[in-house]
Amino acid sequence: MSYDMHFEQPPPRNWDHFEELCADVFQEEWRDAALVRNGRAGQAQHGIDIIGRHGAVWPIGVQCKKKSIWPVAKLTVRDLEKEVEQAKAFRPKLEQFYLVTTAVDDAPIIARAQALTQEHKKQGLFSVAVIGWSELVRRATRHSLVAQKHFGAHSQGKQAPLLASWRAANGKLLFSDEELAVSVDELIYDLIDFPDGRFVFRQQESEALLLDIATRNAKANQSLADRRKIVAVRDELHSHREKEKMIAQGLRLMFSHGYFRGVLRAVWDKTDVALLVRSFIEQRIDPKFGNVTGMEKIRLHPPMSAESAVCIFVSATQHGAINAHLRKLRKTYSGMGEFTARELPPAVRYGLALPAIIERIVTNLQNGMEFQVMDSRSWLEADSWKISL
Repeated sequence: MSYDMHFEQPPPRNWDHFEELCADVFQEEWRDAALVRNGRAGQAQHGIDIIGRHGAVWPIGVQCKKKSIWPVAKLTVRDLEKEVEQAKAFRPKLEQFYLVTTAVDDAPIIARAQALTQEHKKQGLFSVAVIGWSELVRRATRHSLVAQKHFGAHSQGKQAPLLASWRAANGKLLFSDEELAVSVDELIYDLIDFPDGRFVFRQQESEALLLDIATRNAKANQSLADRRKIVAVRDELHSHREKEKMIAQGLRLMFSHGYFRGVLRAVWDKTDVALLVRSFIEQRIDPKFGNVTGMEKIRLHPPMSAESAVCIFVSATQHGAINAHLRKLRKTYSGMGEFTARELPPAVRYGLALPAIIERIVTNLQNGMEFQVMDSRSWLEADSWKISL
């Protein structure tokens, strides 16, 4: 691999992916398995996006510089000073502070960071460092797993680059519908180009739990009660991670399998694409979604049998409207056989039925059922699942 390759490597297409790259680089550099991303864009976090430990030095704060225009083309001394001032308010008190940017490495900025470090040393404050894009990529390419994950073809390993990094907070995906629809199209083509490509899905709450664990572990002379609390937090984190794993697997199925990819590409109204993807994600992480009191049940069966029915729940009004819709179809098309998910109104089809079927398919995969078995039973033809009201 050419030593000049990193100068040609473009920055990620969005800031969240950039933060993921930064987190991976510092996790490898510092050998810190507990490193966490802190909060999300627009949230008060005193300029800190990543929190980590390097040996006995903790906490270390990293700011991944974001601006309204992405990627960042230029970083000024004023930008650096502003971020440093914000970082002073972070708690617990920082030992070191890094500002990482997609802008080119700049000698005056680095010199100002060194001067700030000397000033801070006299005041008992944190050291300051700036890392530009070429330096970040140089560090990334020192670690084969990071290079493989983020740069794919530019690594010596399997071409499996990180294609996207998606996040959710408070049960909501951090995308507008318009951005989500475009991101889906991008991922479909990215996975055609890189079939082994990966993407990350995380909840902000998972990062908060990781930070909580790291903070508690930093406490000296832990009591038995302290240890019990850490175990309780780890239990909660495990639950979040299981959901994230399920969601990531479901998204891969949607974006890479021929049938689901065809459904997403064929949908005329792209708001329905956003509805399908958003519903699948948010229903999986919403703890209140299972509350079906006062709701009407609709069963969906695989095309070739009545086994393993999937149930979705709608309001009485929706249930009546669906019944009326299906009766109208029966009257219009007298030769129709059994109704399928394809005949459901778009809001129910994309917002409830298809997400529930995808979840069942992923659950079966996680439970050891072979993909080929489900394919042979036409389970993957989600729109062909039969409706039973």
